[in-house]
Amino acid sequence: MYACVCHAVTEDEVVEAIDHGAASVQAIGDTTRAGTCCGSCHDHIEAILDERCGSCPLAALQVA
Repeated sequence: MYACVCHAVTEDEVVEAIDHGAASVQAIGDTTRAGTCCGSCHDHIEAILDERCGSCPLAALQVA
């Protein structure tokens, strides 16, 4: 399933970015381009972040 339709970024690609250290919507956008167009996917990306890395120490260091 797509996390970002504008840039055809899948949920798996977002999870991969998180697994490689992206801990904010902005960091995921920098890595995958997800969320860098219309922004309607930000809530979905944040939900993936919370599910995957809700208590991740990196999440506290990066600002969304």
